[in-house]
Amino acid sequence: MANEIQDLITFLKTNGFKAECPSCSEKIDLSKTPLFDAENFTPEAKQLLKERKEINKERKLELKSRSGKTSQRIETTTQSVNIGFILERLAPALKGFRFDKNDCRSLFDPIDYIIFEGLNKTGSVQRIIFTDIKTGDARLKKNQKAIKKLVEDKNVEFRKY
Repeated sequence: MANEIQDLITFLKTNGFKAECPSCSEKIDLSKTPLFDAENFTPEAKQLLKERKEINKERKLELKSRSGKTSQRIETTTQSVNIGFILERLAPALKGFRFDKNDCRSLFDPIDYIIFEGLNKTGSVQRIIFTDIKTGDARLKKNQKAIKKLVEDKNVEFRKY
């Protein structure tokens, strides 16, 4: 079979055959190309194969490194989010929390607390504060930003049913 393939390559190179590039549609004269089969690589093809194998080896190592970093980043992010959820619930009990924990009413979603400032000590509310607890670089979600804007625009109502 190797002889048949070599005969075919010789036939293509010596009888004026041309190939069309699939990318640019340019015609290529096969007599000017290094044709080879899988068993008989030309020196140029062997060098190209060696280079490609080296590039693939480097890419594999890079992908493996990225994969490890991505897994670590996901794990760290998950831990941060979980710690954030715990801290949200504990915040009113922590020493540095600036509001009376008994004035806090928890919702947790879409915002963490509504604080009725003064209710516990005086029995009357001086202010109502919508608050969300964030840790680290956490930002308000889209719906939380919308709530913040509604409060800032004084688009808040009280209704009795």
